[in-house]
Amino acid sequence: MEKISVTLTLEGGVVTEVNVTGDPQARETEQYQGAFIDGIAEEVVGVAIDDLNVSRVAGSSLTSGGFNSALDAIKEQATV
Repeated sequence: MEKISVTLTLEGGVVTEVNVTGDPQARETEQYQGAFIDGIAEEVVGVAIDDLNVSRVAGSSLTSGGFNSALDAIKEQATV
């Protein structure tokens, strides 16, 4: 199981900045996480947090699943 950390900056419920850091344990994971990290901003910046559901970014679908899990946690924190 590989991990990523996700930080979103929101303004009026819209993503203005995203920061994803990975902790790859395998070389293949490093490649996919790197591609995901390089491409995620163009997928989410400018989009309302409630409309986000990332399926695949730069060929990486498993990292997208981790991102969506982090997104769910962020949504919970944002509404508290």
